[in-house]
Parts: sequence; structure tokens; C-alpha cells
Amino acid sequence: MTLPDIKLTSLGLHHSAELYDAVEHNRMSLERNLPWVKQVTCVDSAQRYIDERVNSAEPSSRWIAISVNGCFSGVFGVKYIDSVTSLCEVGYWLCEKARGQQVIPRVLNELIPWIKSQGAKTLEFHCLEDNIASIRNAEKVGAILQSTAPTTLDISDTTRKMCVYALKL
Repeated sequence: MTLPDIKLTSLGLHHSAELYDAVEHNRMSLERNLPWVKQVTCVDSAQRYIDERVNSAEPSSRWIAISVNGCFSGVFGVKYIDSVTSLCEVGYWLCEKARGQQVIPRVLNELIPWIKSQGAKTLEFHCLEDNIASIRNAEKVGAILQSTAPTTLDISDTTRKMCVYALKL
């Protein structure tokens, strides 16, 4: 298996059209796990999605555009690094065509040293219980299940539980 070329860049408003196109072409699979997808309905709403993330109140957050083989393929977010607890939560999404190619494990291998250098001691992944790909990605870097709870996400099936996987850095 040949690994794809992955490029990481800071997410910016210039990604709005590509992000909208990616969401539109992957809407069904993304909506199952991500409540924000239903708000991305045009380029302007994609711009709002980006703006809300890159200009969040979290000074330690970082949002990264993922390109695979030259095509915009998803977003990786360092949602926050809590300066008191040293806890960092990450989240991401990928287009269907980029899945199954070791993209997220490779992104994590590149970003975990930076996250650790920012003072994080624990990395958390919040995954719905049936999001097997995300659970496997968390486990590939050594994260283990810490807890489960009813989901508070605004998604179609609220009977699914949210699982929290943690990696000690």
C-alpha cells in the first residue's frame, strides 16, 4: 500500500469553497457523527464554520486543513489545551476518499510532539461508540477508554454513547 501525500496547513477562510465542496460530497457520512454538518449549506456557511473555529475564545486552539494528494480532505482541530489540567482535546473529520489510508495516525504522529510541547499531559478523543474508525485511530496512538456517557450532540440518533479515550503524553 502506497501512503498518500499529506499536507497540513493552517485552516483559513481561503479554504471555504473547498471545505463546502468536501462537506457537500460527504454529507451523509459526516452527518452521522458531526452536528455542525447540517449548518454548512453554502460557501458562506463554510466560511462561518472556519471563522468560529479559528477565532474561537480558546487561545490554545489550532485548526488545520488536511490535504491528501493535493485535494482538501478534512480538518484536524486542537480544540484546547487547558493550562490548569494540562488536558488537550482533539477532533477531526475526513472525506470518504481519504479514509482508510492511515491519514489521521500520520497526522497525530506529526502533531502529538507539538501538542506535548505546548504543555499538554493528556490527549483526549471524544468518539461516538459506533465510530469504529475514530476509536481505532485513538487506540493506534495508545489512547485507552476512560469513560462513556449519553451523547449531548445534536445528531439524529441520540441513543449512542460518547466515549472518551485518553492518551498520557
